[in-house]
Amino acid sequence: MIFYSLTFALFFAALIMLTHLVKDCKKQHIVFLLANIVFYGYWDVRFLLLLAAVILICYYGANLYETNQNRVFITIPVVTCLGVLGICKYLNFFIDSFCEAFNISGIHTLQIILPLGISFYLFQAMSYLFDVKKGTISAEKDFIKLATYISFFPQITSGPIVKAHDFLPQLDRVHRIKKSNVYEGIQLFVLGLTKKVVFADRIGVAVNAVYSAPLAYNNISIFWAIIGYSLQIYCDFSGYSDMAIGIAKVLDFDLGKNFDLPYLARNPSDFWRRWHISLSSWFRDYVYIPLGGGRAGKEKTYRNLFVTMLLSGIWHGANWTFIVWGVLHGVGSAVHKIFRDIKGKADKRTNPAVSFICIVGNCIFVALLWVVFRATDMGQAMEVLSGLFRMTGITYINVYVVIYFVIIAVVHILGAIKNNGHAFEVKLDLDTFKGQFILFTWIFLIIAFMYVGDSAFIYAQF
Repeated sequence: MIFYSLTFALFFAALIMLTHLVKDCKKQHIVFLLANIVFYGYWDVRFLLLLAAVILICYYGANLYETNQNRVFITIPVVTCLGVLGICKYLNFFIDSFCEAFNISGIHTLQIILPLGISFYLFQAMSYLFDVKKGTISAEKDFIKLATYISFFPQITSGPIVKAHDFLPQLDRVHRIKKSNVYEGIQLFVLGLTKKVVFADRIGVAVNAVYSAPLAYNNISIFWAIIGYSLQIYCDFSGYSDMAIGIAKVLDFDLGKNFDLPYLARNPSDFWRRWHISLSSWFRDYVYIPLGGGRAGKEKTYRNLFVTMLLSGIWHGANWTFIVWGVLHGVGSAVHKIFRDIKGKADKRTNPAVSFICIVGNCIFVALLWVVFRATDMGQAMEVLSGLFRMTGITYINVYVVIYFVIIAVVHILGAIKNNGHAFEVKLDLDTFKGQFILFTWIFLIIAFMYVGDSAFIYAQF
């Protein structure tokens, strides 16, 4: 059930009506949970069985831990979540890698269907377990309430990953369909839709053409393909996040911010404070800090940064490309930390020219690593990267890539100038004719320029 499909529009309209009619908090939990089941089960009913099992073991594990204060009751659900993720997502990869390393033949991989959004809802489930273990929240006694959190439909397939201590308290109140929330949610949804179907999907056509046969294209084509994918993945993923956040806002939920002009980052660490903020903060709170963070001495801090980014790469998928991508981001973060330790803390009044050089340098670093992320294997990644030095071949410059590059660059520049380097919000007053006219014109332009082909969200595969 895609967000911008007629089926979802009917589903969401019915949910808004039910949310408005049901005034009791606990009854609303039932409504939301049923909506989650319908939305997720629409993709494949079989996926619901695994989701239900995860919720059950987290519910009983956390409550038993709170009663007995025995770590085993938290450890078992966490290990189960990691085990499920490992089997569904990585088992075949390990089998193939083992056979290739030792030149073993005759061992067949298993026919495992990867459940949609498994990485996202398992991380939400573990967030709940870790928060209970740390005492940040109490174990949830209401099973339906916990199930509503772990399976919340707007973000179950591609995030944002919302921590338990941020979401569960929102279920302690009656949710009302407020005009202010509806207006804000609609604008967020339309913004996300624009990023996805107008920007990302059209850029994706050009990127796919070059990546399908990188050896046939010259360095100019490769350069624009690399730029194109950097724009595509940003618009695709931040577009989904905007839509999910907007849908939740209409229902009176706050999922937080997931992107903050990431291509204005001055270094790798800053990039991860701006890109996929929910996942970055998850790894910070539940991996980096428990490992010792920056308090365990310089060498261990570098190790902690590297390990955190390596695990982030592994989280993205069972492929050596993701592992290498995570390793290189880990190296980049550690090198930046070493440089800062040698130089000392940066002066907040840094020369604008220096800031510009840092931003451009970090963009180049990130864009080159997106090549590894996008490639089907390391061989293809090397073909694309080596193409930057190839003078012969087809010259292919897609006009949409160039136009959208300029638009996104202008948005980032305006953010740097007008809002101290952060994303700014332009909210229309939909109570006025002017605001309504702009919104409907905006929607008309989406329809006019949208890509009509079938193009799934990139992060749905994770």
